[in-house]
Amino acid sequence: MIVVIGDLVADLIVLGGGSLERGTDNPAEVRLTRGGSAANVAVAVAPQHPVRFIGRVGDDTIGRALVGELEAAGVDARVQREGRTGAIVVLVDAVGERTMITDRGASAELAAIDPGWLAGAEWLHLPLYGFAGRASRTALTDAAAAVSATGAQVSLDLSSVATMRELGHDALQAVVDRIAPTVLLANADEAAAAAELGLELRDATWVVKRGGEPVLVEHAGERSEVAVRRVEDVLDSTGAGDAFAAGYIVAALGGSDPRESARAGSELAMRALRRPGAL
Repeated sequence: MIVVIGDLVADLIVLGGGSLERGTDNPAEVRLTRGGSAANVAVAVAPQHPVRFIGRVGDDTIGRALVGELEAAGVDARVQREGRTGAIVVLVDAVGERTMITDRGASAELAAIDPGWLAGAEWLHLPLYGFAGRASRTALTDAAAAVSATGAQVSLDLSSVATMRELGHDALQAVVDRIAPTVLLANADEAAAAAELGLELRDATWVVKRGGEPVLVEHAGERSEVAVRRVEDVLDSTGAGDAFAAGYIVAALGGSDPRESARAGSELAMRALRRPGAL
């Protein structure tokens, strides 16, 4: 069982939202979809491997609908229910790049996790968003310690430059030290921010996604590049990094080495680039 802990929110995708004129109408294509990095990873894993999502949503109509979508996709969803379900406005420009306006709502208030929800975990995946709040940070570090004690592997996705800078060096380094991830994932901007903050990776395999450029993999002191197929017709990059994480984790759990796992992640990420919203 792959376990993913983090956000489940509503995404309001605005295609053509990269250039807005203030004070008047701005025609665009608008779609309401399921979002949240952790939920995206879980849905991308589901067709390939048993997966459980753990998170927190509001006790409201949209929260119930989002959990239902996860379950319909084959995900074993375990959620705390309190407060208000979060939402994110995603403005997508002409080349598929996105700018996000985030309100994590209940996801930001994740409390201590029922130990039974972690039973059977072979791999635990954690996006960095969940570490932004002190209470949820404790819940996630405790979960990582619990699954690591059983021999399960842990991966951490740095996820957001803004979150990294909000945490700062000391808190971010403490997260990495406490959860001791097997794999640390980042995109090029997040990798640059990690270097700027002086983050030490310890013994983690370091995987850096660089768009159409080769994926950088650093494992056991050796650095290599994994070529990717360039996607020319990018519609929306939302969820591509989460799809990469899903492909990487499933391959790694199946015995693939880091280079092979990065290649599997890249193939799955390409599908996300050709559709609006997350997988």
